[in-house]
Amino acid sequence: MDTNTLVMLKQVAVGLLVIAGVLLLLTAIWYGTRLQSLTLSNVEVYGGQTISHENVSNLALEQLQGEYIGFIPRAFAWLYPEKQITAALSTIERIHTIEVDRTNGSTLHVTFEEYLPGALWCNTLLAVECVFVDEKGFAYAPSPNLAGGSLLRFIHTSQTPKIDTQLTSPEDFQLLNQLTDRLVENGWFVSHIEIDKERDAFLHIVGGGEFKVTLTQEPIVTVNNLNVVLTSEDFTDVRPGNFQYIDLRFGNKVFVNEVPPDTGESSELTGEQASTTESVLNTDQASVASSSDTRAAE
Repeated sequence: MDTNTLVMLKQVAVGLLVIAGVLLLLTAIWYGTRLQSLTLSNVEVYGGQTISHENVSNLALEQLQGEYIGFIPRAFAWLYPEKQITAALSTIERIHTIEVDRTNGSTLHVTFEEYLPGALWCNTLLAVECVFVDEKGFAYAPSPNLAGGSLLRFIHTSQTPKIDTQLTSPEDFQLLNQLTDRLVENGWFVSHIEIDKERDAFLHIVGGGEFKVTLTQEPIVTVNNLNVVLTSEDFTDVRPGNFQYIDLRFGNKVFVNEVPPDTGESSELTGEQASTTESVLNTDQASVASSSDTRAAE
């Protein structure tokens, strides 16, 4: 046989073997990526309180439909589109901190956390358009037009409400919630709170009146100072609606303006007339401390 013919036959044989090998490999990949044990068909969902797990599962399964380059299924366990699934789930309102992982070849494991409304952040007290903030003071979604006092309203004097923004630091937001809880325990209910960038807060009381506080002071200290004043003989008549404000920002000096908000008269305690509670940190000595209170005479 001619040498050239022999070489050509060898090349054809090699080519056929290569083609056969490629076809066998593609066939193996085709069937191997479609094995039931390696096909993601179930989604287990954990987390949240109000977000439907069924909706999360269905949305994740939608991302597993179709094929890569028309050949390898997207549901193939070793090559499933984790980033696309996370991105799709991120479009669900209130959802965050999403984790996607497969527990075996057929089951996908999805865990997430949910933003829950802790308060409202409004531009003004009467504003219709407010945003929800979670338990850390993070604004995550616009709120509908809510009436009543089911959620405490916050107003920032130097910052307008904005999604994906902190109303204030998580630590300060926690302090404010601790303070309002302590006030409720003492029979004082807060309707809304104004805060400023200097870490001062102005708590408006249901029925009328305002407490001026500083977040540089622990809530228990602020409430103890308040209780010392209110248990003194001179201020036992103070109640919602019959005072303008009680200023608790200056440690053991408390300033009281007993003029009701709708009058123009002033009886603010200032200077030497301010009520002094030197032992206010010790609640057992509250009666002793309150005995040193003085009151302005108009």
